[in-house]
Amino acid sequence: MKTYISPLGFDTTHIISLIVKHGIEKHDKIILLRPEVSDSRADRAIEDIRNVVAKIDRTIAVDVVHIDHHDFGAMILLCMDLICAASPPIMPDGKVIVNISGGPREILIALTAACMSLSESIYKTTNWSDIDLELREIELPRITRTPDKKTWQVLDDVLKHEPTALTEVAARLGLSDSTISRSCAKLAEMCAIEITPLGRSKQITITLSGKVLLKVC
Repeated sequence: MKTYISPLGFDTTHIISLIVKHGIEKHDKIILLRPEVSDSRADRAIEDIRNVVAKIDRTIAVDVVHIDHHDFGAMILLCMDLICAASPPIMPDGKVIVNISGGPREILIALTAACMSLSESIYKTTNWSDIDLELREIELPRITRTPDKKTWQVLDDVLKHEPTALTEVAARLGLSDSTISRSCAKLAEMCAIEITPLGRSKQITITLSGKVLLKVC
């Protein structure tokens, strides 16, 4: 089962070209990313896409996901959730094809960041050129650093209990303060957490990079 994910503005050319090139069949899905603000031209574009796929097979779903463009971090995490939900192991036979062109710039940038974080989960990534009006497959770099199991556990604990202290993390995980300190130093170096002095202890909070890292792991 293929899932196409793409921003959508008012022009459907890049969407139609995408499904023509890579094919679409029974039970496949198209996810269109739009801002929460309504627009009659976008509504017509959505309807045009639905009409096209309905002529191919009525089991093909066209879902519209409305995104709050005011929160960049939340947009990245939502795009990552959409990619993960349509790819293995959640969808064992799933193939995610992401188009990073078209639509509002804010959503496009967030989707690109999500794709680079989850490049191993994406079957194909495409881009529609505004210069020569061609659809191309592009290769995404794999740039995410994966922590070891113990460091991952620390990061997950911080997410669930932030703001928290080093000693509190150690107590919950049943590990020594020195072990947690080393793990937190690694995470801080990766910009996954922030450590700030708070009296005699240190307060730990997770960053957007840390949240992205947990989804990748």
